[in-house]
Amino acid sequence: MNREQLFENAKALPATPGVYIIHNQAGTVIYVGKSKALRHRVSSYFAPYAKHAVKTEHMVASAAYFEVYHTNTDLEALILENQFIKQYMPRYNIKLKDSRGYPYIELTGGEYPVLEVSYSRIHGDSRYFGPYSSASAAYSILNAARKAFRLPSCAKQFPKDIGKGRPCLNFHINRCMGLCVKGQVSKTEYGATVADTVHFLKGDYSSLIKKLENKMSVFSENLEFEKAAKLRDIISSVKMISDKQHIVAGENVNADIFGIYADENGSAVNVFFVRNGIISDRECMFFGRDELIDSGSLTSLLFRFYTLRGFIPESIYIDFELMPEDRALLCEKLSENTKTKVIWPQKGEKRQLVELARANAKELMLHKREGETKAEKFLVSLAAFLKLEVLPERIEAYDVSNHGDEAIVCGMAVWEANRFVKKKYRSFNMKTVETRDDYSSMREGIGRRLAHNDGDWAYPDLILVDGGGGHVSVIKNLLNEKGVNIPVFGMIKDEHHKTRTLTDGENEMSLNKRQDLFNFFYRFQEEVHNVAFGSMDKKRCKSLTSSSLTDIPGVGKKTAEKLLLHFGGLKAVRDASYEELASLDGISKTAAREIADYFIKEKETT
Repeated sequence: MNREQLFENAKALPATPGVYIIHNQAGTVIYVGKSKALRHRVSSYFAPYAKHAVKTEHMVASAAYFEVYHTNTDLEALILENQFIKQYMPRYNIKLKDSRGYPYIELTGGEYPVLEVSYSRIHGDSRYFGPYSSASAAYSILNAARKAFRLPSCAKQFPKDIGKGRPCLNFHINRCMGLCVKGQVSKTEYGATVADTVHFLKGDYSSLIKKLENKMSVFSENLEFEKAAKLRDIISSVKMISDKQHIVAGENVNADIFGIYADENGSAVNVFFVRNGIISDRECMFFGRDELIDSGSLTSLLFRFYTLRGFIPESIYIDFELMPEDRALLCEKLSENTKTKVIWPQKGEKRQLVELARANAKELMLHKREGETKAEKFLVSLAAFLKLEVLPERIEAYDVSNHGDEAIVCGMAVWEANRFVKKKYRSFNMKTVETRDDYSSMREGIGRRLAHNDGDWAYPDLILVDGGGGHVSVIKNLLNEKGVNIPVFGMIKDEHHKTRTLTDGENEMSLNKRQDLFNFFYRFQEEVHNVAFGSMDKKRCKSLTSSSLTDIPGVGKKTAEKLLLHFGGLKAVRDASYEELASLDGISKTAAREIADYFIKEKETT
């Protein structure tokens, strides 16, 4: 259909709520929108007198036909629009990356609560703090709380494990209060520490410091100097953390602040999470040049953003004007549990906050583009150096590590989107190679990897192998057999174990005059070596520890694993007394005696 026909069809729609889906000539969905009056919204795109922004005009020019889904209410349309955007990922819609959600810090229930990171809020007796913008942000705050209040970070369960086993290193270096040590910490004392930690996680630093200072004074007056010193250390840690916080508003301000920056090349939405006047966390989302920034798109973005986060504040300040019906719809949806206000402030402190968020969005976008430009120049240089036909957007490197003829592992490291992606690293335990043979091991590892070519396993644009021409020839033959065309280069080390030369199997390319490439390939070689060696060492250690314990009469594999898990390693099992062994559930007195006697004899003969 041409634009005139699309306009005529749009005028025939009813002025009722619904969702519209616009397709291009190939039938691909390019935009999904919602409206409380479909006729007015859809016809506004194709009207001959309409004047659109550049991005919208590109979308309209690409439109071939549209379809609509009618709903009973505006709210139903908003929810259905969100579902279609996730389903079709249209080119011109603002899209959020799929993820398992946002992390929280969970304070578990029970007599002795502990802190941990959680991606769900399913435990009714737990308290949750957050959500945080990323796992690294959540763990940073979690570790700060554990360090400041000397809370346990081990896998022991309390009160069941109090008095069992020996305290870990954290206790001996004063990083843990030693809840596992019988008589070390009372239930009341631990409860008071947890209460202080709650104030800390809520960002209530000033009142927490005053409370701790008062308690410290009482201990000092009662000549309990050791307890006073511990509080002094906690106060110092809390003050250090609070000093790093960015105070932007009064203590009573608790809101999410959205700022937006957009130009012809894309856009960025920056969010400040302000709690008690302090920026406790932030997140910035970047969008491409084709993704539309208008009232409807931003309404959908905010809806999806809070659907994913699972936590909605009482106030949301935005740096852009929404159409009255969009703002009313958003407030209605976000206020299902807690009444939420969406405000576009015009003056005062709130206005300054959204302007600060917008300024940060601009700076982060420009910084991101600068990094992308630099990375693209490096890729062009790399492709030219290796004489590649395409820019290598995904690069994989392989290395083999072994312990004799046992524990042979081929490791894989991945570089993608201008960074090393550790979650995509893999290791392959040999299934067919039974003796030490680097060529065969690498062939098996890469061969098994090439059996996958989808999702996280998309074929790379370049393969690097730790080795010389022989390794390259073996892998090139493998690729030819499978009918796969991927460039392969070997990374050859010098006497200092650093990458000095690359080889394509026939010719060598020195890196002596290319410091940038030398640094890149050396880093890659270190990454893949750590993957291969780490996996091999784990396999070797597991084999050694299991076989050592299972040599003892009456100790099978499950019992060996239980002992290692409880005591934290073979050395601790070796040093455990008969009484400690016998106290472990599932270990009979006879087995405990056999284990203790076995290691006593072992010590006597060494």
